[in-house]
Amino acid sequence: MLPFALPRMPGVGGRIKTRPEDFRVEEIPAYLPCGSGEHLFIEVEKCNLSTPRLISHVAHVLGLPAGRIGYAGLKDAQAITRQWISIHHAADLPLEGLESDHVRILRRGRHGNKLRLGHLLGNRFSVVVRGISPVGGKETSPAGEMDAMLTALAAGGFPNYFGPQRFGPDGDNAQRGKELLRRGFAAKMPIARIRYLTNAYQSALFNEIVGIRLLESEDYTALQAGDLAVLHANGASFQVTAENLADSARRCGQGEISPSAPLFGYRTTLAQGRPGTWEESMLEREGITLSQFKAGGKRLSPKGERRPVRALPHELVWESFTESGVACLRLSFVLDSGVYATSLLREIMKAESAPNAVEWRTSLLSADPLPGTPLPTAPAPAAPSPAAPLPAEE
Repeated sequence: MLPFALPRMPGVGGRIKTRPEDFRVEEIPAYLPCGSGEHLFIEVEKCNLSTPRLISHVAHVLGLPAGRIGYAGLKDAQAITRQWISIHHAADLPLEGLESDHVRILRRGRHGNKLRLGHLLGNRFSVVVRGISPVGGKETSPAGEMDAMLTALAAGGFPNYFGPQRFGPDGDNAQRGKELLRRGFAAKMPIARIRYLTNAYQSALFNEIVGIRLLESEDYTALQAGDLAVLHANGASFQVTAENLADSARRCGQGEISPSAPLFGYRTTLAQGRPGTWEESMLEREGITLSQFKAGGKRLSPKGERRPVRALPHELVWESFTESGVACLRLSFVLDSGVYATSLLREIMKAESAPNAVEWRTSLLSADPLPGTPLPTAPAPAAPSPAAPLPAEE
């Protein structure tokens, strides 16, 4: 398993996503439509529907190519979520056919550009954990211990792991991305699929480096000489040296910056000192070099970036309650763009099956596949019929 930030503090156990209304997500947009332009922005509430299925539905109903539809981020399927999408169409569109038992239109407006991935500030979550129960054979943490654990997470943050949904329903996307890299991206599959699998491999290596830092450091959030610190406000990074270590530590304690780990790519800057040895050892263990990430050409080759090893939950509040004799915990919090709620919930619940997803493992990379083993591709989802209710998704 990937290590916890607070292993000595007991989790609350329980289950999430028992009901769609138990997991609510509201996108916080980077900007709102200005009122004019050839792109129609729509704020949509969806229930039990993934973002790709939503885009497929909108394209099918309006008779438009899916490429004309933009969105800022993927939202959970087993949930009630709100997000903006954009439709590149200068004329008015008949939107009535878009609504169903699973889709509601909340707001609309015109804007001058397409919504693209990352065009959001973050997401607001409201989550109910039901059936708080003994975890690992131990009694459920008393209220005082639960409050202490949640207070510590609110103040100090949690490991910024990529959640299990990043690695596919079978958890094998990272291994398939690794094989793609070894083959020089030579595979007959859509470009988007190649990028998706490669990103899964990058994410798995990031998670492992964060896990190593947790195991090898007394405090994984403490900056060390040689670290590349990342500013949470804009993602910029700088080298931590003996000269600026004291000031950097102060800023880190205030939540302004955090140590980082790499999403490996052909332009990745590696840390130095002890943090650098963890990163170099990972590349050596995997038998890859940064230059290999360039083998796919301009359209496929990831440049790489630095990602904070710590994420900070904003406005974290909680309350416990009982419903039909079942102990429950209600959580409300805001996370920055790219941060996984399942990573925070894992730390709170201390139950590997808690996010109702693939098992969290220390390594998401299995043994090498047999030479010549074909890489399977996932079929594209069928476009839902506008005349029938959209089916719920698992």
